[in-house]
Amino acid sequence: MRAFIAIEFPKDIQHQLGNLAQNLRSSGLRGVRWVAPENIHLTLKFLGDIKTESVQFLTHHLPTIAKAYSPFTLHLHGLGVFPGLRHPRVLWVGVVAPTPLFDLQRDIEALTQRLGVPPENRPFTPHVTLGRIQADFGPQDQALLETQLQASTSTFHMSLQVNQVALFRSDLFPTGARYTLLFHADFSERDEK
Repeated sequence: MRAFIAIEFPKDIQHQLGNLAQNLRSSGLRGVRWVAPENIHLTLKFLGDIKTESVQFLTHHLPTIAKAYSPFTLHLHGLGVFPGLRHPRVLWVGVVAPTPLFDLQRDIEALTQRLGVPPENRPFTPHVTLGRIQADFGPQDQALLETQLQASTSTFHMSLQVNQVALFRSDLFPTGARYTLLFHADFSERDEK
């Protein structure tokens, strides 16, 4: 099965991010395949296709990693694109994250390497994908996107507390991906770091 490890967002945060995407769409921005609000999350590790035994391994070991962490707060701020504005491919909301998020991601990376999942080639850059740029994204969209990026940097802010990580299954359909929660691994109950 195709799977990934992520921080699941509460429904109200997904709804607010969905509204942000809708506002961008309403501004006339075309050529973007938008992420459905219920699919919005923060990916820590994309696993690709894994076996059922790997899910059992993660179900056993991921809680041990999670218990080493206390709840922490993420701040979502502004919009950006990967790899850059000249040739955008992914439209994202920025994440201002504390050190524990980077430590957690590193620990998950080490755990999944034990399953034979190769490490990422790029450094971990926390972000929340809102949409993927499509082939019909034109110069007019480019100009509008640039304006929207500048406007959102100073106006869009949101925070959420994180107290668990989750393993999701991802099934691809012509209408888009559908994510199914397989399990949560809770952080310890200690005070926020």
